[in-house]
Parts: sequence; structure tokens; C-alpha cells
Amino acid sequence: MDATLVTGWEALCQLLGAAFTRPTFITFLHIATGWVLCRSKPTVTNLVCTIGSSLLGHVAKHWTVYERFFYRAAWSLENISRLLLVRVVAPLVKAHATEAVIDLAIDDTTCGRCGKHVAYAGYFKDASVGNTLQRVVHWAHNWVIGCVTMRPQRWPKWVMGLPVLFALYRKRPDCNRRHPFQTRQQIAAMMIRQVHEALPDWTIRVAADGQYATQGVIAAVATHGTNLVSRLRSDAAIYALPSPHRRPQRGRHPKKGPRLPAPKQIAARRKKGWQTVEVLLYGHRVKRQVLPVVCLWYHVSKDRPIKLLIIRDPAGKQRDDFAFCTDPAVDDAQIVERFAARWPIEETIHDGKQLGGFEQVQGWCPRTVERQAPMALVVQTLVKAWYLHYGVRAASAQPQGTDWMHSKDHPSYLGMLATLRRVLWDHRINHNSTLGGRLRGIWKTLQFTLCAAA
Repeated sequence: MDATLVTGWEALCQLLGAAFTRPTFITFLHIATGWVLCRSKPTVTNLVCTIGSSLLGHVAKHWTVYERFFYRAAWSLENISRLLLVRVVAPLVKAHATEAVIDLAIDDTTCGRCGKHVAYAGYFKDASVGNTLQRVVHWAHNWVIGCVTMRPQRWPKWVMGLPVLFALYRKRPDCNRRHPFQTRQQIAAMMIRQVHEALPDWTIRVAADGQYATQGVIAAVATHGTNLVSRLRSDAAIYALPSPHRRPQRGRHPKKGPRLPAPKQIAARRKKGWQTVEVLLYGHRVKRQVLPVVCLWYHVSKDRPIKLLIIRDPAGKQRDDFAFCTDPAVDDAQIVERFAARWPIEETIHDGKQLGGFEQVQGWCPRTVERQAPMALVVQTLVKAWYLHYGVRAASAQPQGTDWMHSKDHPSYLGMLATLRRVLWDHRINHNSTLGGRLRGIWKTLQFTLCAAA
């Protein structure tokens, strides 16, 4: 196995080293690597068992050191997010794109917890269960996540999600002077500011669900010279742009024009003005009919014009969608693609819960709760970055004898994780091994099987 594959993983982790002291960084390296190799819940106990007596050339520490890493060690999740964005994700995006553009998707999710003494836990709606007629709530944490989306050059039809920003939503009774109460929308606006401050020379484009289409979020994107693509209510109160002010006219210039029909009424009545665009949606080239309407959504965007875009499936298999962009100059096809590009954050959250242990952590004290779960998403971003930098180009890292892997449109996160696991296990077991040719071949087959199954 090529040694650069292992050193590449260490080098990626080293990019976050400025957030830690040297001893704490070694602890972080052990935890991140153990997180990748661990096949069960990423509790401190299971991580310590996975690390063993040594890992990546470093002697393992006492188990209390790994426990204190989450509730006592002097490091900041905000600093890790900044370094992850500036040193890992931004260079990766620049290497796979021609423009310095950051596409940021924002959403929130719940992570179920057990125990009434778990800090900041409460009853939250579980969006993954139920429907419009059924509201399901459960005891959980509520996380707001910012995810950078990009198209790798090798798979131009695939949109990959890289989580970089993490914030725990706290209800009012759990807030204090150190953590004042913030709504999810205020947290989203704060994330936009953080990305702008970290990458001031980059163009930032934001995509979010309809619940983030609020005055605060729209004001944040307007302040930092970016734009937002989101969903518009089908019954939203929209207005025409105000007429130009005539010199003889007295009185205050009107801030909005006459009220327009609701978006769903425009979609049903308007026969002219529809355009056909070819867009890339969910990995497929498809045609969509769009109807743009420049208007004012006054009670949300105030006097900032928006472009309402009604999106229709010519085949009639899907219902009309209503999207909007805070910049009316943005191309219609780009709005449709960015509106659909919110989906990778859903896949990212799903992978974090099912494969990364995002929902399986068991810490309960305040500081551990704030730090432990996001580590699953930090590790996910590092794994994806490692795969694009090293794993995808190294033939020695690829599984052997699996023809179906070559027919896939793009790799899954499970495939990336299994590849890195195989590399790390190979380095750990075979580095000083004296196995013969046949035994080594048997071990490689067993190794791939175990890593793929994990």
C-alpha cells in the first residue's frame, strides 16, 4: 500500500492543528482516526478500544485524556470550522472549479437522545417521520448545519456535500448570558457572516429551505453582497415593483406597487411568458418550464426586489415548485439547479447519522454535547477531502474484483469510508508484517470484506 495514502490523512488532519496545542492535536488525530476505524457507536470507550496501544506511530494515551478532550480541553469548535473551511474545503473547491465561488447550503436536523439530564435536549419535531397530517416529536438535540456543495471534476453530474459549520439550537430556558437565545434563522445569518469573514475574496451563494426565508437571513446575504435561493410559499403575498416617481407628484414615494396574485394563482392563470430550460438535476439532464416574475415580497424582503421562479415539469409528473432568488439578475437555469442542490445536505446528514455516529454519541454534560456530535461531521469532511486528494487517484487503495464499482455514477460516502479504513488497517497490520505472498493475498481479501461491510 502506498505510504502517501496514510501520510495524506495525517496531513489533512494537520491542517486543523492550529486549533489545538501539540499534545491536544495528537489526541485529536487519534480520535479522528479511531472514529474512522470504529465499527460501533463512537463513544469514548469504543474509540479507546479501537485506538489500542498505538496509532499512526503515536503511543496511545490514558483513556481519561480522550474523555477530557471533549469536556475540558482548550479548543474551540468555531476555530475548527474556520480552519476546515479555509484550509481544507476552499482549496478543494478551487481545485475542482474555475471560479472562487462557495455554494453554502443550510439546514437543521434533530438527533435523538435518551435521558432527561442530557444538556440542551428537548422535544423537537422529527421531520423525517410523519406527514402534513401527523406531527411527530421526540426527545432530541437540534443542530443547524452549514454545508459547502461542489461538483468534483471526475463526476461533474454529482453534487458533493462537505459539512463545515455546526451550531446547537438551544431553547430559551437553556440559554444564558454566555449563550444568548438565537433562532435557527439567526444562527443561519451568523453562519453566512462567518463564511464571509473567513473568505472575504470569495463569492458566496446560499441555498436554504423555506423556513430560512426570513428578514434576518435575507438582510445577512444582502449585507455581504451575496444572494439566497430558497422556497417561496405558494400563497405568499407578493407585490409589483413601485412605479417610477414623477416629478410633479407630491407625497412620499410608494415602497411597493399593487398586490399581485399569489404564486399558485399566477402558475394556474399565466399562459404566456413560460420558457424552457435544460438543467442538471440530481445527476440527470432534464428540461423544465420556468416562469420568472420580478416582484416584492414586502413583509420579508422589504424593498429589495426578488425573482420569483415558478418551476414546472413538462411531463406533469411533479407538482409546480416555487423558488425565489434575492438577486433578480441571476439566470433562471442557475436558480433551478441551486434550488435542487440543497439535496446534498440531506444526504450528508443521513450519512453522518447512519455511518458517522452523529446521532449515537452519549455525552451529556454541556461542553461535551456541544463538541462530540459535530466531530462526526468534521471527520466526514476530512474523509471526503482525503478521497478526492489521494484515494481516488491511487490504484492500490481501490477494491479489487468489484466490477460494479466502475459502473456507479459516483462513489458513496460508505465507499470512501471503506477505502480509508482499508488503507489505515493495511498500514496498521501489514507495516511490519512478515506474511508470505499467499497469506498476504488472503488477508487483503479479508481486509476489503471487513472494511466494506463496516
